[in-house]
Formats: sequence, structure tokens, C-alpha cells
Amino acid sequence: MSTKYKKIMIVDDNEFDSYITARLIDNSNLAGEVIEFNSAKLALEFITENQFNTKILPEIILLDIYMPLMDGFEFIEKFRKLSNEANSYCKIYVVSTTINDYYIHKAKIDENIRFTSKPITTDFLSNLD
Repeated sequence: MSTKYKKIMIVDDNEFDSYITARLIDNSNLAGEVIEFNSAKLALEFITENQFNTKILPEIILLDIYMPLMDGFEFIEKFRKLSNEANSYCKIYVVSTTINDYYIHKAKIDENIRFTSKPITTDFLSNLD
């Protein structure tokens, strides 16, 4: 059975949230591969090293906002400075438990960034574009 995406990346320091999201993706047969990072810094290093190779890059990045060392917004800022290949290939979805209108607005201000609240649902995953 074919999948909609070759690869989805989860970037979330909360192991439980990451685990649940990965299981939902696996159970829905949405992606051939799910890669998980518990650090935005490590995820950005992976993408930077592979920014010209779309065979390795994820098509979808599910990115938490609140993380230590580098938060989701810092990740996006640095990601936007990478190659056109990476920026056009990878779609970023900010996922967060935040109820702060400022952060929700900040996530939605960039038309290339999508926002959803945690927990991730199968309905949300089935509507990824």
C-alpha cells in the first residue's frame, strides 16, 4: 500500500506527544518513514546537512513551539535561510498546546506555516496538504 508522503519529521521535546503522533502517522499509513527529533537544534542540523537532497528531507515537519535551547520560531527563522530546495520541499506545521494569542498569530503570519493545537488528531493528519 502506498503512502501519501515518503517522510514526516516530528520535532518535539515531549516524548509522549512525539510517540503518540508517530503512532497516529503509522496507523494511518500516511508516511513511509517517520523521523523523530527531541531537539529543534538537532532537527535543524539534520536538515542543514541534507538540504540539497530531497530523497532524505521530510516533506512534512511537525514542529513544537516550546522547546529548550532552540524553540520552534528560532528553528523556522534558521530554516528559512537554508536552500530553496529545502524551503520548497518541506512544509512546516507548528503544533502546540499554547493558548497564547501572540504565539498563534506569530505562527499564522507566515503563509507557508500552518498551525494546529495539540493533541494531533487523525482528522488533522488526513487533511495535510
